[in-house]
Amino acid sequence: MKKENTELRYDILSNEWIIISPKRGTRPNNFQQIKDCPFCDIKDQKEPKYYFYKGRENKEKKWTTIVIPNKFPVFEESDISEDILENNFYTKKISPGFHDLIVTKEHDKFISDLPVPRIEEFFTCISKLLIEYRKSKIVKQVAIFHNRGEKAGASQPHPHYQALSLPIIEREHQNELNNFKNYYNKNNKCFHCEINKIEKINKKRLIAENDDFIAFCPFAPKILFQVIISPKRHTSSFEEINEKEKKSLSKIFKKILLKYDNGFDNLDYNFFLHNSPLDKEYPYFHWYWSFSPRINYFGGLELGFGLEISPMTPEEQAKTLRKM
Repeated sequence: MKKENTELRYDILSNEWIIISPKRGTRPNNFQQIKDCPFCDIKDQKEPKYYFYKGRENKEKKWTTIVIPNKFPVFEESDISEDILENNFYTKKISPGFHDLIVTKEHDKFISDLPVPRIEEFFTCISKLLIEYRKSKIVKQVAIFHNRGEKAGASQPHPHYQALSLPIIEREHQNELNNFKNYYNKNNKCFHCEINKIEKINKKRLIAENDDFIAFCPFAPKILFQVIISPKRHTSSFEEINEKEKKSLSKIFKKILLKYDNGFDNLDYNFFLHNSPLDKEYPYFHWYWSFSPRINYFGGLELGFGLEISPMTPEEQAKTLRKM
């Protein structure tokens, strides 16, 4: 049987890459019928890359958190790199890559339910994967994200977190990189460091803060009750985080997610890591996390024209979140 490779196809109208991945259609959806959880018993999974047990990497394969290659990956290391031009008009790309899952042991506990040391364990896994991907030389951008609940696109109820490498830098992130670079070149300052400073002084959109991180609703949110967590220390890639910052991040991460859990009765949400690409150094970029709760649905204006409508100002959203 011929292997069906994932293709990236370039949309010449929007200047965006679109992923076509037939193999992803074979993955099961366990929200309809929870019988045998594939992450509670991992014997049918691929061999884990990393085992962590109570905060430390474990060579005896005891685990509270593991990193496993996705059984239904978008990209695989074995894929052959190929660029194809169809009719001298359309462009598509086939590329090797990585698609890994970070899985926590408990079937019914999300990040917000875990103690701080276990959340630190989760962040250690992310750092290890970024270091691994950077060494590979086949990765440009890495998408690290979590889908909680069916409305957020999860196919399994057991908490798991995805790391997906890309051979390209997608348009939205490239625009962000350009904005960071242009601001730095013009002002000799980091764009996000300035945003952090303004939000701390302004306080109207501020939700939480500790020694190392600040959490706030963005000035122009893309989704209702969107939250950004940004490090105070300027670093471009997440693997540069130190142990003190990891603990601080775990605490503020848990605090924000508990607000979603308790204030909205365990709503579905996504969160993403905005990180610098791995193909070279991006000293002007500043990594951060973004949270998108699934409270309202997108209509024609949002989907067709990219114009989001919010029924509340971000200042009102932040005030509501602070009280939760």
